[in-house]
Amino acid sequence: MEPLIKPVAEEALPAEAKEIFAALKAKHEVVPPPLQVMAHNLSMLKLFTEKFKVLWEENPLDEKTKILIAYTISVLNNCAFCITNYTKQANDKGLTEKELLGVLALIDLVGSMNHFNNGIQLKP
Repeated sequence: MEPLIKPVAEEALPAEAKEIFAALKAKHEVVPPPLQVMAHNLSMLKLFTEKFKVLWEENPLDEKTKILIAYTISVLNNCAFCITNYTKQANDKGLTEKELLGVLALIDLVGSMNHFNNGIQLKP
């Protein structure tokens, strides 16, 4: 499915965005589609790439943990693109289908208890 906002064609990028795209390709081989769309707003693209650097790359958690957290959040937010992306990254890091099913089982367990506790208005 095509995004509602079309990606910016690389030849139409301003010089600063071309530099960002080149750095992304050097790290990730491709520029992720959301960032291709984000390139319509150079300030937003720069903000996201800096935020990613600080909050993901400089994060003290190991890569597998970060991917599992991102996968969990993507499932909770029902982001098909992100679920696919983080499942591939998890597989690339050696996570098995059984481990991903374990994550889904915990989402189910904790989520259902959250709903139950909210329903009975249980407070700490």
